Amino acid sequence: MRGAARLLALLSLTLPVPAAAHETQSAGQVQVTFSTGAEDTLSTQGPTLLQFVLTGPGGDLPGCRCRLLLYQGTPSARVAPLLDVRLENLQRGVTRLELPKVAAGAYTVVLDGRPVNFGEFEAFRLRYTLTAP
Repeated sequence: MRGAARLLALLSLTLPVPAAAHETQSAGQVQVTFSTGAEDTLSTQGPTLLQFVLTGPGGDLPGCRCRLLLYQGTPSARVAPLLDVRLENLQRGVTRLELPKVAAGAYTVVLDGRPVNFGEFEAFRLRYTLTAP
């Protein structure tokens, strides 16, 4: 499943666009708004589009090396993620990833971020919990 999940990962960066604000989290100077659409759920019928927007002080975030992981249930060092995507030098706009079709249950999206240039912001780790009905 991990190989198929990686193939389904689709990344597209666009110019800044207002995202539907479903859940905004902060870590230090970084804010991330996560959204999967109106219902904020994962699909058991097909792929789900996850969107997130990174912002820093003053709006734009300097370059960010991010890693997005999708776990079934609660993340654990003993369990491999269903999806593991590295996103290099994210700066502005909406980032969209296609998450694979999943079985019913609870899932956690983990977003790790580090600055491209040391000291521009502090590294962060945020979690976004979703369910698949």
